[in-house]
Amino acid sequence: MEEIMLSFCLVTYNHEKYILECLESIFKQKVNFKMEILVGNDCSQDATAQLIKDNYGDRVNLIDRKENLGLCKNLYDLFLRAKGRYVYMFSGDDYIKDEYMLQKQVDFLEEHPEYFSASARNLNYNQAKDSFSESGIDFGDYTIVDFFMDGKIPCIYGTMRNVFAKDQANNYFLPLGAKNNEEVKMWLYTMDQGKKYIFEDYMTVYRFVNQKGASNYFSNMTYLKLFTDYYQDILMLEPVYGKKYNLKPYKLITMNKYCNLMSDNIKSFFTFMRTLKLGDAISLIAYKLYLKTHHYQVPAKWYTEEYIVKQH
Repeated sequence: MEEIMLSFCLVTYNHEKYILECLESIFKQKVNFKMEILVGNDCSQDATAQLIKDNYGDRVNLIDRKENLGLCKNLYDLFLRAKGRYVYMFSGDDYIKDEYMLQKQVDFLEEHPEYFSASARNLNYNQAKDSFSESGIDFGDYTIVDFFMDGKIPCIYGTMRNVFAKDQANNYFLPLGAKNNEEVKMWLYTMDQGKKYIFEDYMTVYRFVNQKGASNYFSNMTYLKLFTDYYQDILMLEPVYGKKYNLKPYKLITMNKYCNLMSDNIKSFFTFMRTLKLGDAISLIAYKLYLKTHHYQVPAKWYTEEYIVKQH
């Protein structure tokens, strides 16, 4: 029996406007290997599930949730079901623009066992403005040190080695914490597994939707709710990774970012400060004082691997 080389894990919720474009872009992929497509429909309240059944019912493995799990549990379950040597995580409101993307990334990982994952730059599509913009992210090698130094998301996860089911003892936290935001958990876990190669080409389109009445994550989140998701996951991961990496810079940068976003409203500011643990609130105030007296430049040592990595 031919080995499944790649498991394409597609998470979707209320994506009836976009799901067919997404699936069409997946089936346009030109590959020379066997792949499976797992679709986790997280109890959508629209026609998403029916559209999948009517158009691709016999070509995908549709897991039609009877209750809403949230993105993180939905995704983790797909990872545990995945049979491929590699996995690729994607959202039902995005789409692929390079027909050879999966082939390129799988070939790269087959030829370079020292990498855990391979991804590419993406175009950002602003739904409200009907406009595209380039991600502006560097390409080439990307490590967990780069992630901690910058704190920004450089690209989508891309093609990853499938370690999830075998490594549940160490990735048990992936479905925990924030229900619908996997970023902190997934980036720390996957980058701890090994470095990523980011292709220069723009291979995918990330759809940004932030509008009243929409059901996606950003349309239903205030700055405070966004921060709370990030913060609770950082707190959850400190005992997991705190002995190996110095998470202090990443946490302070995140706290300061959202504090600044909410500082124009005194009520929002005090609500934000009350969400912090006392020690973190004191550290944030000290960090702000440091920035004010150092021309708003972060400490130089934060950009050194020696400071970020405690244990090699």
